[in-house]
Amino acid sequence: MHYPSDHGLPLVQLKERRREMVVALQNRVGPILDEELNQIAAIQQTISAFEDVIADLDYEAEMGWEAAERSGHPFPAIGRRGLVHSPV
Repeated sequence: MHYPSDHGLPLVQLKERRREMVVALQNRVGPILDEELNQIAAIQQTISAFEDVIADLDYEAEMGWEAAERSGHPFPAIGRRGLVHSPV
């Protein structure tokens, strides 16, 4: 199975939204509100979090397929996240 590079997460849409907000601020005359900067910062934090999740998923998929190939099992061991990734 081939996974898309973004694993179905709205990463591209978030990056486009961030770009639109920054361009709107660049083209505007007048002061920038703290709320506008906070919105851009929140989107950037979300983008960074999604990129971390994608990297983890890519790594797990890569390790899962390599382990499956070595063990002779037809499917990788994906989705067994450790306590480091636990939301608790």
